[in-house]
Amino acid sequence: MLEKYKAAEKMMPWHIKDTVLNANVDAKPYKEGFFYHRQIDPQRHMFIAVDAQGNEHPLFDHEKLCDMLGVDHIPFDACEADDTMVHFVYGDFDYDFDGNTLQKTIHDANKVTGDGKHWVYCQNHNLFVVDETGKKRQLTFDGEENFAYGKCAEYSGYISDGRKDEPDVLFAPDGIHFLTVKLDERGVKDLYILKSYDEENIESIRPRLLTYKCSFPEDDRVPLAYYYIGNVLTGKMTKVDVCGQMSGGRMLGKSNCHARWLKDSRGLYATCVDRGNKKAGLSWLSVSGESRVLVEETSETFLNICTGGQLDGYNGYCASNFVSEDLSTIVWQSERDGYARLYRYGANGDLFNSMTPENVIVGEILYHDDTHVYFYASGLPCTSDPYYQLVCRVGYDGSGFEILTPEDAMHRCVVANGLLVDTYSRVDMVPMTVVRRLDGTFVKELVKADISRLLDKGYVIPERFSVTASDGVTKLYGILVKPQDFDAKKLYPVIDYIYGGMQCYNVPKAFACEPIIKGREVMGGLEAFAALGFAGIILDGLGTPGMGKAFHEHSYQNIHGCAGLKDHVHVLKELKEKYPFLDLERLGIWGNSGGGCATARAMLEYPDVYKVGVASAGNHDQRMYNNIWTENYYGLYDKQIYLQGDNTALAKNLQGRLFIVHGAMDDNVAMSQSLRLVDALIREDKDFDFLILPRVNHNVPADPYFIRRKIDYFVKHLLHEEIPSYRFARPVNK
Repeated sequence: MLEKYKAAEKMMPWHIKDTVLNANVDAKPYKEGFFYHRQIDPQRHMFIAVDAQGNEHPLFDHEKLCDMLGVDHIPFDACEADDTMVHFVYGDFDYDFDGNTLQKTIHDANKVTGDGKHWVYCQNHNLFVVDETGKKRQLTFDGEENFAYGKCAEYSGYISDGRKDEPDVLFAPDGIHFLTVKLDERGVKDLYILKSYDEENIESIRPRLLTYKCSFPEDDRVPLAYYYIGNVLTGKMTKVDVCGQMSGGRMLGKSNCHARWLKDSRGLYATCVDRGNKKAGLSWLSVSGESRVLVEETSETFLNICTGGQLDGYNGYCASNFVSEDLSTIVWQSERDGYARLYRYGANGDLFNSMTPENVIVGEILYHDDTHVYFYASGLPCTSDPYYQLVCRVGYDGSGFEILTPEDAMHRCVVANGLLVDTYSRVDMVPMTVVRRLDGTFVKELVKADISRLLDKGYVIPERFSVTASDGVTKLYGILVKPQDFDAKKLYPVIDYIYGGMQCYNVPKAFACEPIIKGREVMGGLEAFAALGFAGIILDGLGTPGMGKAFHEHSYQNIHGCAGLKDHVHVLKELKEKYPFLDLERLGIWGNSGGGCATARAMLEYPDVYKVGVASAGNHDQRMYNNIWTENYYGLYDKQIYLQGDNTALAKNLQGRLFIVHGAMDDNVAMSQSLRLVDALIREDKDFDFLILPRVNHNVPADPYFIRRKIDYFVKHLLHEEIPSYRFARPVNK
């Protein structure tokens, strides 16, 4: 077992994070082509420019820049470039390099820049602008506590990630106009974090109470964001004639923005979703503050628009819709006929036509021009897994639907100056990046990922499988990770890595070498468990997105179903037939957040099936989670419906070994959720284990101590082996 622990250590996230080279090629437009970051080895980076014909050359003189920085290799892995300048961040400084001269300024992540000459920042609940000379000007004067400009809603990382000073601002292309919000949290109730350590104030060791605003489904008052448009030259601020928008975090961030400017900066469009998630629309906002609704849609169940799921999006804009520059054409994604399709409307809101074929599921829009819309699509009959997203295009009138990236795999593309830079892979296929033209014509193979270092550490290539859901008809998809020392004649304990949130699917579709969330183990740590002698599975049950509206709606008013927990149990017999080496008498389960809830639910609802569970950061009672996510699927507060999502009501059922873990600094799922479950188990006189991590927020799976304790728990109680007196070498920054 000691040797197995040493093998498992090689799969720790801090040991494998740099082992795969060129798995994700982040191409960016440059001149008539693009440039991309290429890894030579884990420490050595190059930036390569590619022209329209596919010819490659260095983006800049790498050796010269290294000499100027006093380093022996390029010390950054991301940059921006235009025809004359390369911009990058190194250490605490921003740098501009024109090929001969290197300039630096202090890097400040808490200011938002527009035209490069003006910056907007927040102070004392108001917005200020500073120009290139350093002159400051106050833009707003009526901001106040709990009704502040540029502020984002306070839960989901606001405190623990230190995002308090980042202004929620979206600049127009002209760099002069910007959209911002005034966030009304007046009357919104407080949540609390008890910080038990206080290095910031060494005069006292007294614990500190941190307070933040978070609305529950039962609350009448929720955070509402009101749109304002500003002008950095005139200082004018104009309130937009749109009702307050539900706010669960940043509204105008780079990766999840609710609005998008037109290129000429005369206005923008925004996707708005009503409380309860049964009505949504697309609105036009002009710089003068006027607005009008362009498209509106309602549903009797729930809409999958701006829900943080995997169906919609448009290059950081959080919905798959857009408005043409002349406002004559509106493209809107809808699941109204059962599958996510694109629909074309006219300027007055008249529906012209459906654009995409029936049964094809449209995901993120990538690009559009005067003749076509380019987008990811799944549910295609040419793929071995209906979740795989290929890049397709279609004409505005619905004609000429084409698949541009035909490989049977998960594709991720960047559109740059008439070229598609396409990286495709599967869990059992090494990532490959190629270049195509917008009509799909193959240009060249750019780079193939190098996974040799990962394989040398003992990585087990997952196997894909399909099984039948609990309805007896629907096909479900999952992956299996076999033990490193696999012997078909032996029996192996099994760990089910579950999520349970219905806004996304959990089974990885692309090659799994990087965690979805920073610092976590790949595939929930199944590779480390494989080194220890466990088999691992990940399965998406009924109630997850990506398979059509009817499939997804198994989660409607059924959050307590944990996105197909019933299916996880139902398929065990079929899995045993496929894989006789699975020892289902030794079945464990673990997950974080929605997966923590699902783990506890599994242990309490199916106590004869699951023997050992590790539930971290679980939202065990849906009545006390933030209203936006919960109302997406349960609807507006109905006590009888919401009571079904209270795991504590099942505490009397516990039979196996349950390990409950929570971060004391969690400002996404309050630690009270786990404490309430602990209290219920105590009142039922149940044995269980509980761990509080004082310095950890919602990202419990990234904590090295938790990773080791989770492994120990399954080794002792599921593998039934003695835990060796061994400690993993921890990452330097921990």
